Amino acid sequence: MPFVSIEGIDGSGKTLQAELLAASLRARNLKVLSTKEPDGGWIGPGVRSILTGERPSPLSPQEEMLLISAARFNHVRGVIRPALAAGNWVVTDRFVDSTFAFQVFQTGVSERAFEEITAEVAGNTMPNFTFILDIDADTAVRRRNTRAGKPSDDPAEATRNFARIRNGYLEAARRAPRRCHIIDATAAPIVVADRIMSIIVNQSAIDTWNVHQSTDT
Repeated sequence: MPFVSIEGIDGSGKTLQAELLAASLRARNLKVLSTKEPDGGWIGPGVRSILTGERPSPLSPQEEMLLISAARFNHVRGVIRPALAAGNWVVTDRFVDSTFAFQVFQTGVSERAFEEITAEVAGNTMPNFTFILDIDADTAVRRRNTRAGKPSDDPAEATRNFARIRNGYLEAARRAPRRCHIIDATAAPIVVADRIMSIIVNQSAIDTWNVHQSTDT
């Protein structure tokens, strides 16, 4: 079954789009597992706590990447692969491209280290579709500031260079053009959702999977 990741800087609307996509797929009678990083596996919440909580000294970019990668390994092995094997679509809010944008492109972890760790952690369990929700840094900051009562999904991101992280995502898309699709996230959420769904429908045998699942159930 297909594996879909939704990526983008905080404020791009990726969490909402992941929810809308999962709902659209379920409306087609498809089985869907919705998940997110770094929280997806049982290790994830502890890693998030380390990344965003108080600590005696700052984490290095390398330490951040290793922590995130440990959570991802647990996520892939314990959640994503079993769900795919059981015939589910998997929709995740963040995956490997977030690590590239944050730890490699923004904080300077070596690409070689990232590639080697990603190969070990994810292996061939890579998304069939990655949607990078593109939005300029100023708009993202404004959106964050107007989300009354809703904390960032990554509080540490508030101290980072949004423009550079955005460029990291765009570079990730440039390197994987068949997998990655850049979506203008300044449009209305329903427009963004329709664009994502149209790409999936046009580039996959979604109706065939629908028939198979209906037959199996």
